[in-house]
Amino acid sequence: MDDRNFESSSTNVASRQSSQSRQEDRNVWVLTAYGACALALFGILAYYFSDFITR
Repeated sequence: MDDRNFESSSTNVASRQSSQSRQEDRNVWVLTAYGACALALFGILAYYFSDFITR
């Protein structure tokens, strides 16, 4: 009976760790998307600012 409890608790730990890993992977992709959007916005603002300065 103790073996079954140990197996179920180790399975729960493994499933929690895999879901936590998936959450961390998702966080990395979200931060990457925010970073790419920020770089694009910065590029657009730099373009319009340089155009404004040169006129």
